[in-house]
Amino acid sequence: MAEKMPLLDVCDLAVYYGGICALNQVSLHVNQGEIVAVIGANGAGKSTLMKTIVGVKAFTSGVIEFNGAPLKKEAHKVVAGGITLVPEGRRIFAPLSVRENLLVGAYTRSNRQELEKNMAEVFTLFPRLEERLHQRGGTLSGGEQQMLAVGRASCHNPSC
Repeated sequence: MAEKMPLLDVCDLAVYYGGICALNQVSLHVNQGEIVAVIGANGAGKSTLMKTIVGVKAFTSGVIEFNGAPLKKEAHKVVAGGITLVPEGRRIFAPLSVRENLLVGAYTRSNRQELEKNMAEVFTLFPRLEERLHQRGGTLSGGEQQMLAVGRASCHNPSC
């Protein structure tokens, strides 16, 4: 039987902040449909790993592949390719409405029908967001803001 190609394959990744090594020879393999958790103490490099995968932080050496091809290094190309990140601290756009925040998550999408379908799925998962559709994001509770951050990432219809 042929070995499965990982959906996301990170091999021997090294990331530095100036002269300080944040990640050294980190490898991670995620197959289609698989859930993988990255755990560790504060300062262990979890956020750095995620920021590097999505193209926000540059890496010094190693390889990141998505669907068997090298991952683009620019964050907007990574998102367009099917990877999204729900950032630590939610980072919603406080002055924008819930609907506008969700639309920001779908900025690379062109098929309006598919976007509306994804938004309906978000509202099924988080009915509170639909109730607050026209409310400013910054006036939501912390839990509602977290729902909005996850919903925003889901509106892009990510592969990973």
